[in-house]
Amino acid sequence: MHNEPTPLSVTRFRVHSEDPSFHVQWRGGARFVLSGEVSIDPSAELDVSTPDDLVEISLARRSTPEHAVAALRRALPRSISMRHTLQQDGVEIVFLEALVPAAKTPRFRIFSTDAQLRVRQLDDNKLEFLGGVGDDCLVTVLCDSRRVTLRLTGGTSAQATAARVGANVPHGYRALVDGPVVSVWKDAEFFSAVA
Repeated sequence: MHNEPTPLSVTRFRVHSEDPSFHVQWRGGARFVLSGEVSIDPSAELDVSTPDDLVEISLARRSTPEHAVAALRRALPRSISMRHTLQQDGVEIVFLEALVPAAKTPRFRIFSTDAQLRVRQLDDNKLEFLGGVGDDCLVTVLCDSRRVTLRLTGGTSAQATAARVGANVPHGYRALVDGPVVSVWKDAEFFSAVA
């Protein structure tokens, strides 16, 4: 019999910066704080080890933690999601493992009557709003073949637009909103009830 306690979990995420001016501080678990500015010319690597993958992003000289968050959001595998918050000592990022559904992820698209509303497709089920709404417009949220149309007023910011879209996805889908990024999944309870 062993009298020593068995650790229940080990750190499944690691973040490393090769630039001594771009700091990464581990806060326990999957929480890290990024601070400083990249000083290596022309770029420096930021490495993130996840349970199944190693993600390497290149940060240009003078890049800040906000640049790193944007690059990580695009580079992380589908099974990892990330939240970030601004702290006094930098930007805190928290990684979360997500179960990748066995079923195909939904195809998530946005159509708008406003020419200034810019959207970038990050994945089949993930969009990032890059700018706000210029003029009053209609926005159609399309998940697979289901759709919802919303009316947005001019001057609505990218984050407010993402929040509004995330709260109004078609019936049978759920959304996760992280700043200007919206991810959509099928609602398992709805589709199992229909089947």
